[in-house]
Amino acid sequence: MATMRAGLFVMIDGLDGVGKDTIIDALKQYLISIGKSTFELKDHWGKQGFHPELNDFITSDVLSSSEPTYVGIGAAIRREIIANHADRVYSARATASAYALDRMVLYKRVLLPALKVGKWVIQSRGVSTTLAYQPLWAQIQEDSLSLEEVMALEGNVLALENAPDLLVIPTVADVDELATRLAQRGKKDNAIFENTQFQKQLDGVYRSDWFREIFESRGTVVKYIDAGVSVEHSCNEAVRVLTDFLRERGKIQ
Repeated sequence: MATMRAGLFVMIDGLDGVGKDTIIDALKQYLISIGKSTFELKDHWGKQGFHPELNDFITSDVLSSSEPTYVGIGAAIRREIIANHADRVYSARATASAYALDRMVLYKRVLLPALKVGKWVIQSRGVSTTLAYQPLWAQIQEDSLSLEEVMALEGNVLALENAPDLLVIPTVADVDELATRLAQRGKKDNAIFENTQFQKQLDGVYRSDWFREIFESRGTVVKYIDAGVSVEHSCNEAVRVLTDFLRERGKIQ
């Protein structure tokens, strides 16, 4: 079961190009509309170059987070380890280890202290991403890395012990559509995972019973929303899911 805490942890995850950042923005605007103040970790990372201390966000109600982070190991992941390079490739094992270490620092330094004092966290990607991506990437690389080995990495153990309260997974009926979205968007990650065949295999992972049960067995509520209708529909559905969840938990009227 997820660790009991005073705060609330919401995670958004899914395929590349499915609209996670847009959904996160919609959830933040909704929370602001009900009187919550937000603290943007990405802004702090960009200005300060490392994670904040608890006192830096103690007056804020909600933290907006993302993985990998943009500092330390997280920056190396984004700029080097998962970036497309013509002359070098990092193994799935090395990649999973880097994500787990970046995650462990984020949790110990920021997320767990925040949740302990009652903050709400809205995060794009997390341990769910690693469990979906890395074992599958290992198969493609013909590496021996298993799901069990990925789950046993220290940072992932910590994250699963502190699993999100709510995991929202946007899905689309036609994964090919996401390649068009990625080509059209201004944000260019140049990530090794942004190929349609890999994303189609990932789609099956995210929809699988075993994947959902990993989180449900730890107390997480897992919700799937249709992200194939329109951006507005995706955002409205995410806000609806969060609103219902907050009401069920007694966080709002």
